[in-house]
Amino acid sequence: MRRAIMTKYRGLEPDKPDGHGFSFKKLLFWLVSGLIVGVVVPSLILFVVYTLYYPQLPDPRVLEDHQPALVTRVYSADGVVLAEFAGEKRIWTPVSEVSDNIIHAILSAEDKRFFEHWGINIGAIVRALYVDLRTGRRAQGASTITQQLTRELFLTREKLVTRKIREALTALKIERMYSKTEILELFLNQQYLGKGCYGVEAASNYFFGKSSSEVNELEAATIAGLLQAPSRYTNNLELFINRRNTVLALMESNQYIDKPTLDSLSATELGIDFEQEAVSWKAPYFVENIRRYIEREYGESYLYERGITIYSTLDWELQQIAEEAFETKLAQLERWQRNIHHDDDPVYTHMVFDSISGDSVRQWKELQGAMLAMVPSTGEILVMIGGRDFLRSQYNRTIQGGRQAGSSFKPFVFTAAIDNGWTPVDTLLDTPAVYPMDGGELWAPKNYDHKYRGKITLRSALASSRNAATVKLCNDVGPQRVVWYARRMGISTHLDPYLSLAMGTSDVKLIDMVEAYSVFPNLGVRVRPTSIRRIIDRDGKVIESRTPVKEEVLAPATAYVMTSMLQTVIDRGTGYPARLMGFDRPAGGKTGTTDEYSDAWFVGFTPQIACGVQVGYDDYSTPIGRGQSGARAALPIWAEFMRLAHAPERLPLEDFTIPAGRVAFVDVCRESHKLATNQCPTIDHEVFVSGTQPRDYCPPGYHSREERPIFDRRQPKPDEESTPSLQGDRPSQRRGRF
Repeated sequence: MRRAIMTKYRGLEPDKPDGHGFSFKKLLFWLVSGLIVGVVVPSLILFVVYTLYYPQLPDPRVLEDHQPALVTRVYSADGVVLAEFAGEKRIWTPVSEVSDNIIHAILSAEDKRFFEHWGINIGAIVRALYVDLRTGRRAQGASTITQQLTRELFLTREKLVTRKIREALTALKIERMYSKTEILELFLNQQYLGKGCYGVEAASNYFFGKSSSEVNELEAATIAGLLQAPSRYTNNLELFINRRNTVLALMESNQYIDKPTLDSLSATELGIDFEQEAVSWKAPYFVENIRRYIEREYGESYLYERGITIYSTLDWELQQIAEEAFETKLAQLERWQRNIHHDDDPVYTHMVFDSISGDSVRQWKELQGAMLAMVPSTGEILVMIGGRDFLRSQYNRTIQGGRQAGSSFKPFVFTAAIDNGWTPVDTLLDTPAVYPMDGGELWAPKNYDHKYRGKITLRSALASSRNAATVKLCNDVGPQRVVWYARRMGISTHLDPYLSLAMGTSDVKLIDMVEAYSVFPNLGVRVRPTSIRRIIDRDGKVIESRTPVKEEVLAPATAYVMTSMLQTVIDRGTGYPARLMGFDRPAGGKTGTTDEYSDAWFVGFTPQIACGVQVGYDDYSTPIGRGQSGARAALPIWAEFMRLAHAPERLPLEDFTIPAGRVAFVDVCRESHKLATNQCPTIDHEVFVSGTQPRDYCPPGYHSREERPIFDRRQPKPDEESTPSLQGDRPSQRRGRF
């Protein structure tokens, strides 16, 4: 049977070849064919691809000059970040300063064989292709860190085979030209991580409030997890926690953390709020002033793209002290007003009626003000408060516009007099007077209390802020000369050369007043205010460095005599409340109040700090409140700030410098104002510009006379310095010429 079956199908068997069935030619054919298919064809394909695409590849050397947009930072003088400016939040950081935790997390999540491959990972590509083909969708990534870097730096996001080819070739090219460390540093600083943050340092700062060098393992996994899809994860916390835990698991599989650590960290809450807003500027009026300067001088790109570092002059600790004193006093004044004002008072903006209930809601105007402090010797601005709320009003009241200065302008009148031969003991008549104006009108300035002291010395007239006496002095010196001195010392606004100028009727800027007052402790040297010490670019190159801009505008002796007279204002005059508040350092200054109490001023100085405060509503027609003079509304802010700023641990005790050989100290009789003798009942130790001191002694028998020169030695009340409303006796400040 078996033979029959074999015989049946024998005719179907193939004919056997001659010999033993082996063909060397056929084997050779298949070997050559395999070589062509397996080697030559791929090589030709690679050659064609290389020839076609290589000329189009970007030059990796561009990496050396790549200038990604960086964060510009403004630092205070005491090292606090006041503000950041950037189209992107980015802080370029060397890889050596990045925590190993971040590097381990990113390598685990993105490219665990980064230090082994040469730009592309063939195994990962094959594995990804297998998964994609099996699932029918793109579910597996295969890009190395180098490929991701090329994608970010050079190539578009289009999903084409040609892009992938160019990406791989560029990665190979980069790997040939740069070390792994250099490539990793670029990657760590370039990748987007959500919320406008580029790079691990910016992300660490934004999400955790710390440097990338301080990030722990959990935080590192959080940052690495964001790389895959930052926008998606920052909008879905549950999804992101799963991604973070996946990164932690990868770190454990790569032996960067152990299993107990993995379990513990995976159970931890996220601990960050993706809805947080960027931190607001500190000292916003000061920062805005710097921002405008940089844009004006260097252009917008310098601020938002170049990553410059601006070292400012502001002292953040002092700024906080000033802000607290400023807001506390203004809030106190507002509470006081709410207790005494009626519905028809101008401090109400208007009445708002509820359309349903019919009830009225009172809306108050906000009491405003400004404050500025600087170092007299350098011009460095230490404190700047341009208003109460920067978000509501960006108008900087320290440097923009101007307000009437009231009696705080009087030192310029007395400076002009002292510099032209007058002395502190020369006398004026503090009596009613009438002055003709252009157009035939008459002006009769009055004192605040409507009382007059008769004959009074310059020192006493300034200390007690006597209007009638000061206008007489301005008339003798000449308004044009007063304007000249004010300009020389720093006042930049328009000044009307009329007699009313003596009472501060022209608008001035607070920053100008502080600059001008600084001339006194500087012994006649004007120093321009500055808010910047130096500006440094991303490479550490200094692109701007400030040195004090100084100019001698006043004789040192005149400046010192004026300093002495302004000390009397604080020690025995209208500024005396500063002493009652506990400020005991050597200091000079002057109060100022305008008509109807619309503005209150105090500007003063020590050898170390010059400071000015202005309080008032933006609406000139609204008074601060009856009796709210410079001594009551502005001086308390100044005194509280200066007391804390001059704490012994901050500033040592320092007295004003005496210009040797330029001033003379002599004892004078308080009544005759001549050189004192042993018969004089009251003697003052007075200072004079050398050569202007009295030459004659108090006459014998002078004090036995019944008639005495009128001299009121009482201390003025704090509100006696104000410029009163003259109720028709004084015409408008700009009507005609005196």
